[in-house]
Order: sequence, then C-alpha cells, then structure tokens
Amino acid sequence: MHADKMKTPMLLIHGEADNNSGTYPLQSERYFNALQGLGAPVRLVMLPKESHGYRARESVMHLLWEQDQWLEEYVKNKPSVTTQKETLKK
Repeated sequence: MHADKMKTPMLLIHGEADNNSGTYPLQSERYFNALQGLGAPVRLVMLPKESHGYRARESVMHLLWEQDQWLEEYVKNKPSVTTQKETLKK
C-alpha cells in the first residue's frame, strides 16, 4: 500500500494476554508498526493482563476513554464527504 492511501485514522486496542490463536497481540503490534511506517494516523493501546475479552473495570473504562478521544479528534465536527466534494467543485 502506498503511504498517501493511508489517511483513514485507526485505533487498535488489544489485550496483552490475548491467547486467541487468530488474534495474538503480536499481530496488532506488527500491523501498528506497518501503518505507522506508512505515515498513517494510527494509535495502539495494549490493555495489561487482558485476554480476548476485556473484564477489568479499569480496562473497559480505558477502552471507552480511548474511543471517546479518538472520535473527538477524528470524527466530531469533521466535514462530510458530500461537503468535501461540494467544496472541491467550487
């Protein structure tokens, strides 16, 4: 993938102790490093002592906080695709 195609922000959240064979933490770390290397706006959050499902109250609260911050930065008050296209036509 070319770097200028990697513009969509991505938030990756993973449990450090995930033992699901299809979703080892190393996969998220490698994906994060690849995206970061392409200059993509990406954030990786590793939740300590969590497996495939998050159980600790602190982890769930952290997950919600990260999602809220991400939405505030990359979604809230952003122009829609339609608005962007109309601006380009002018």
